[in-house]
Amino acid sequence: MDEETRIKEVLREQPLGMNIKEIAGVIHMSRNSTAKYLDVLTATGQLDVRQIGNAKLYYLSHRVAIQNILQLTHEMIVMLDRHMRITQASESFATFIGCAPDRVLGIRLSRLPVPLLSDTEETDLSALLNGGPPWTKEIRLVKNGSPVYLAGRFTSVIFDGGDFGIAVMFENITEQRRAEIALRENERFLNNILQVSPTPQFFIDRNHKILFWNRALEILTRLRTEDMIGTNLHWKAFYPEPRPCLADILLDRDAARSGQQQGKEGTMPPNPDTGESTEFFPAFGPGGKWLRCTATVMRDTSGAVTGVMETLEDVTGQKQREFQVRSGS
Repeated sequence: MDEETRIKEVLREQPLGMNIKEIAGVIHMSRNSTAKYLDVLTATGQLDVRQIGNAKLYYLSHRVAIQNILQLTHEMIVMLDRHMRITQASESFATFIGCAPDRVLGIRLSRLPVPLLSDTEETDLSALLNGGPPWTKEIRLVKNGSPVYLAGRFTSVIFDGGDFGIAVMFENITEQRRAEIALRENERFLNNILQVSPTPQFFIDRNHKILFWNRALEILTRLRTEDMIGTNLHWKAFYPEPRPCLADILLDRDAARSGQQQGKEGTMPPNPDTGESTEFFPAFGPGGKWLRCTATVMRDTSGAVTGVMETLEDVTGQKQREFQVRSGS
């Protein structure tokens, strides 16, 4: 049994602690040698010490050593000294880098096999050594030929010896960024489809804000796309004052409001995700137009509502023929 183990075994039997003289007497070692071992055990977090008068009482620490935490956590955690060198690293971080935990020790983040910071960024990071505020950064790198995104949080810490250092936590947000990129690509694709469609269409999000306003609708309403995107002014295309359009009614699932839309034919169908109505709009053209409005709720893969698409169809000719038949009879 080595000396450090013997000291811990002795203190395990004395939970209230012992001073150096008492420990040295039990393990039959000089006070100077015992003091050296106690300093090592205290510095590594295995023992705690409290001052009672002029005496120091040593007892087993109930803290979990940070190195043990780093090996158990799934988070990618790194401890840097004042020279920006890695002093401790979690196994998850080492695995991400592609080497054993002890192989990254003493290396700067900018010198790793997969560099996570530039020299300039490490210089900026040094402000934390003077107690500066936490620093955050999103890191994009290429690993195995594919882009990887990390969210890094850098925080000033003080080590047991009193030196300043930096604690770093990296979160792999690659899947989140890929989903966002895919969503933007889908939105761009949808926008392209809407713009080339000869049918007037617009799309509002869950907050009733316009995301898409296609060219056909721009021609029909004489309202420019750039003036409409991001607003909730789609009512201007149809009414002289603010009032809900079919898309708004469908989005709010308020079928009762459908009956308040004067001049419309038809009602909200039983299916809450679709709606259709026909209305005469006097502001369209010299004599006004009859438009059939069809709206459909759009959902994501989880079933959550993302917005409503509304499509307009000019049925003026059809309505005029119907009126002629009625008047002829």
